[in-house]
Amino acid sequence: MYRDSELGALRDQFPVLSEQVNGHRLVYLDSAATTQRPRAVIDALAKFYLHDNANPAKSLHTLARRSATLYEKARETVAKFVHARGPDEIVWTRGTTEAINLVASSWGGANLHPGDEIILTVSEHYSSLAPWQLAAQHANVRVRILDVEDDGRLRLDQLDALLSGRTKLVAFPHVSNVLGLVNPV
Repeated sequence: MYRDSELGALRDQFPVLSEQVNGHRLVYLDSAATTQRPRAVIDALAKFYLHDNANPAKSLHTLARRSATLYEKARETVAKFVHARGPDEIVWTRGTTEAINLVASSWGGANLHPGDEIILTVSEHYSSLAPWQLAAQHANVRVRILDVEDDGRLRLDQLDALLSGRTKLVAFPHVSNVLGLVNPV
């Protein structure tokens, strides 16, 4: 649990949170749609757009080469942070929705075959539900649905009955942006 001073210091990193709305300090809880950025990210973006903005390419002009160097350094940093085997495992997307679509079409296209099954939840966000349903339809794969309790918690007691030797994927929301529940990953 954070102390008030720690929360204040964290809050101070996000310029927009110093604003007032209807006479109250702004509280922003819609991060599933648009995440607010801390000052360090805003400053890094501004620096990039002011000095290095170009399509990354190692063999083109100076800005392109600088952009490519920054791009690769960022991949290396993220790879170390998530304990990836290397920076080549890091793929940039514009957000979670694009990432899920990419995985569903590429991994799903290569690994899902007729007769396989995938398990989704009744509480699945549409941005996860639709790509997996489409991948299942393309591969002639059965979609099985895990239910939730009245309070929105996953019915983990049903999971064993849904899992089979044909199960290739289980997808579920770690944190529900609707209910705020944290599912046990």
